Amino acid sequence: MRVVDSQDHGISCLRKWESRIFSKPSKKRHWKPGRSAYSLADFIMDRNGANHLESRISCVLSQPVKLEKAEPEFGASFDSYPGQPSRLDLGIIGRVGSRSSLFIGVEAKVDEPFGPTVCDRYRAAIKTRDSGKSTSADKRIVDLLSRYFSETDDPLSSRFASVRYQLLTATAGTVAVGKDISVFYVLVFKTCLYDECKGSANQQDYKKFMQVAGGKLLLQDGEGFHAHELTLSGKRLICIYDHVSIRS
Repeated sequence: MRVVDSQDHGISCLRKWESRIFSKPSKKRHWKPGRSAYSLADFIMDRNGANHLESRISCVLSQPVKLEKAEPEFGASFDSYPGQPSRLDLGIIGRVGSRSSLFIGVEAKVDEPFGPTVCDRYRAAIKTRDSGKSTSADKRIVDLLSRYFSETDDPLSSRFASVRYQLLTATAGTVAVGKDISVFYVLVFKTCLYDECKGSANQQDYKKFMQVAGGKLLLQDGEGFHAHELTLSGKRLICIYDHVSIRS
């Protein structure tokens, strides 16, 4: 699998991943051994991560999978509002079988949270608008719920109100890439900095999202791996939650 930056320049090692993707001060603070950004790069570049992903996804789909190209910090637009609505930790293009195109949106975690809830995000957007500042964040949330999740209730009273907003934007962004088969992959790294309580809370947030969104369980291997199927905007999405141990 070829790894590239947003300009399609090749990334061949961990050092180049850092210099091409995390050189800016605003991003550099996320680059730390034991945390998610570094662990994802290490996993892909030095620990046969692509083979792991191919094997897992192939098992879920019951078809051979080939990963061809990956881009860290992949921008996935799911609407026409200004700004970048979804930034996936890794976007991967590949194939399933001999004909079907594949896109995988990877969200890497150690024990970092999925961020604010839909309710909190919507309240913040309304507060910004009420202060006189221009924003489309509130409209984006309403449209996201309606278009991808068939939810017409107000975000504050919606069944998604207490769901983590990042899970909605990441899954919508993955589907919006428009390949034949879409996979949203949460990759949890159990490193020396992993906190069991925080990790468990993240998994509960993910399970809640699956329950509220109507996820159908496809495969489960203990608590460390499970796969669901969702339908977003009439399109099938495979969602996978997977734990990988990286202790050194």
